[in-house]
Amino acid sequence: MPSRAEGRFLTGDHARGGSEISGIEFHCKHCNKLVRAPREAGGKRGKCPYCKQSVYIPTPPDEREEIPLAPLDQEDEHRRKRLEAESLSIERALLRERREPPETGPRAGSGETAMPPPRGEGSEDVEALVLSFVKAMRDSKLREADDICIRLRTEPESARDHVQRLLVDEIPPAGLETLPPALFKGFLRTLLDRL
Repeated sequence: MPSRAEGRFLTGDHARGGSEISGIEFHCKHCNKLVRAPREAGGKRGKCPYCKQSVYIPTPPDEREEIPLAPLDQEDEHRRKRLEAESLSIERALLRERREPPETGPRAGSGETAMPPPRGEGSEDVEALVLSFVKAMRDSKLREADDICIRLRTEPESARDHVQRLLVDEIPPAGLETLPPALFKGFLRTLLDRL
């Protein structure tokens, strides 16, 4: 049985008085009175004859068209995710550039290229360890987080630099996008306190 919002659809002998009139019966959503409308009015808006408010006249089920949905293309979805990750990476790099102080060294336009500041031999490892610490904390693997902290204490300055950079980043690193920003920064502050 259709709900009051859907209405009743009358045809042939089911119509009032046994006549061959086809129609739609539904209740007005404003005044809740029973309204009858011709079948051709289904799917359109009309005025309630009692309260004069605009109402939607339901479409008879046999006249409803099913809207076909295209199947999800896995290749397009993979491409979209890859482009999204690439875009996020570029945006992060731009944000870091904006926050870094201007380089000292050769003057702009002199034709000389500035050498990047030297990085510690284990700086890549330190950055990976800092992120591993956050992931371990996120996953409640406290012993693993403690072990990582002990390893980071061998290069405390480099570790502090990485943590400070991550604290000012507005966008979390890849793999940690779903971690709430407050929690992410809280884990980093915890690491700073332990170093």
